[in-house]
Amino acid sequence: MLNVATERLRDYRGPVTNTDIWDAFQLRPDDVIVCTPPKCGTTWTLNIVMMLIHGRVVPDAGNSDEAPWLDCRFRDRKAIAQKQASLTRRRCLKSHTPMDGISYGAEPTYIVVYRHPVDAHFSLRNHVANMKDPGILKEMFPEDFEEAFARFVDYPVTDSGSDDLTLNSMVHHYQQARQRAHNGNVHFLHYADLSRDLRGQISRLAGILKIDLSEDTLDALTEANTFASMRKVIETSDRRYHENSPFVDHAKFFASGTSNKWQGRLSDESLARYSERCSALLSAEDAAWLNWGDKGQP
Repeated sequence: MLNVATERLRDYRGPVTNTDIWDAFQLRPDDVIVCTPPKCGTTWTLNIVMMLIHGRVVPDAGNSDEAPWLDCRFRDRKAIAQKQASLTRRRCLKSHTPMDGISYGAEPTYIVVYRHPVDAHFSLRNHVANMKDPGILKEMFPEDFEEAFARFVDYPVTDSGSDDLTLNSMVHHYQQARQRAHNGNVHFLHYADLSRDLRGQISRLAGILKIDLSEDTLDALTEANTFASMRKVIETSDRRYHENSPFVDHAKFFASGTSNKWQGRLSDESLARYSERCSALLSAEDAAWLNWGDKGQP
């Protein structure tokens, strides 16, 4: 297997991330790295990419064995790396780390996925509530919505990277990806666009990965990757309530797939503060895309 030259500029270490594994991990030219902040469509995209690699519908294709989270602190990173090194098929890897903290090379394909940051915040709140032992994550989501949102909007970027679970960490992740976009192998997806046109986005991903799809296969993959279909797979699997699962109910991982989760939960003042911070951190064009995807508006 051919390996590629890569660079990595810094380390990130937080409650769930440790990027040290990237120093010893060899990337290949056809590797696909799905790199996204938490709760922005990571598992959704992993499912699609792995089904494209297999060329057919494979229920739960983006699970942690098939498309592992390489730099996850609480998993055996060395064992994950060794298993991936033994594979002869095309590989897909997951990371929540900003792109300056992972191995970046000119040949692999990087898929970065974003979501309206406020939706991601509320989805994370539900995610943490569904965890058996959220640990330090629970402190980031106190019962008071306004208190939690104030932290989300104003907390600075730290060496924890995406583990900060804040607007600033999402913007930092986005900016690191944009800095590499001119090389042509960093491709941007948005949760809103996946929701609006799933078939079109799957077709686009197939083109990016240079995978030919028949119309019938495209139709089948589109149906298999609706939220209803993905949730049904978990509802009928042994993983739903497995004793080793970190979740109370794994099916809640696919809660709804809806947007505008903040409506009726935040004050006008909090939303105004969010808009103010977006304007301070991003250009108007970038802020519109990060919030709404290619449509650029609600």
